[in-house]
Amino acid sequence: MRNPFRIGTVFYLRPLESDDLPVLTDWTTQSAIRITLDLFYRPCDQSAAELFLERTKSDAHDIALGIITQETDSLIGFIGLNRIDQENSQIQLGLFLGDQKADGKRCLAEAVGLMKSYVFETLTMNRVWLYVDAADAQTISLLERQGFSREATLRQDRYRNGRYYDTVVMGQVRGRTRGE
Repeated sequence: MRNPFRIGTVFYLRPLESDDLPVLTDWTTQSAIRITLDLFYRPCDQSAAELFLERTKSDAHDIALGIITQETDSLIGFIGLNRIDQENSQIQLGLFLGDQKADGKRCLAEAVGLMKSYVFETLTMNRVWLYVDAADAQTISLLERQGFSREATLRQDRYRNGRYYDTVVMGQVRGRTRGE
């Protein structure tokens, strides 16, 4: 394990490093991934990836971490916190699984659990939230099992490939579990 930030049972989270740039660049050149990350208007090249990495190291309002398998020490995705809002005690979560061969459900569930403990226990935030494509039933279900609730649907919020798509806002409040 290199520079672990949070350690789970199968995966761990660590800050993104310059060694990760080729993988990040490769992921963002794939059109389906660019759409997921809202990068379809600006494909990523090496210099853009370097700028992204530098920004994640210097921005006090963002945290970007790699999701790493403990077994192979391979980067398979990333998870981050954006828009840290100390005044209102809330933060936005973002996540992405780039390696589609990885155990997606288990990986994302563990990564989300690790980040939630950091958000609620270390940062003592009251609320964590994120945007999810409304058509991504698998991720929505996974997040609901993690204690998130659907808070809103942003109708026809995203435009791609000649169509408008809905976005779901999901959130969780500290101390709340499913159904509360």
